[in-house]
Amino acid sequence: MKKIVFLLLVLLLFNCTKKTELKKKISDNDTINKTEFVKFDFNDKELQNNLSKAILDGDTIAYIRSYKKYTTNGRDKEFLYYAILMAEKNNYKRAYYDISRILALRTDDPLSKKYKFSSFFGTYSFLKSYEMGDDFAKEDIKDFYLEKKIPIPKSSSVYCDH
Repeated sequence: MKKIVFLLLVLLLFNCTKKTELKKKISDNDTINKTEFVKFDFNDKELQNNLSKAILDGDTIAYIRSYKKYTTNGRDKEFLYYAILMAEKNNYKRAYYDISRILALRTDDPLSKKYKFSSFFGTYSFLKSYEMGDDFAKEDIKDFYLEKKIPIPKSSSVYCDH
């Protein structure tokens, strides 16, 4: 009886360590090497249908799905064209906000540091989305203007000043 219990314990321990090794192998294989190019299918039928529905029919859910597909694959700059079309054709506040996010310079960008430059169209789009009542823009307005006690400009004033 002692031999059977001992054998079961040994088998159980051996089995547990094998599963841990298998999980580690799977997780190592799932990571994407940052130097590798991630393939993105621009001709994906579902993606093209969602973009068509979004822009031609004003389908906001299809727009959000498309935006997520592009951004999760690191292709947000390529989505700018569709965001502009959605914003201008359908007057969609979230698309205006997305434009501002896409055009925003990262703080470590040389243009941002050296010239303190930001895209005028990006700033316009951000203020426009805020004026239209976008929830994300309302949150960001707090950081950019309200907490610094800076008056919030009108979107129409962005191009008039420059």
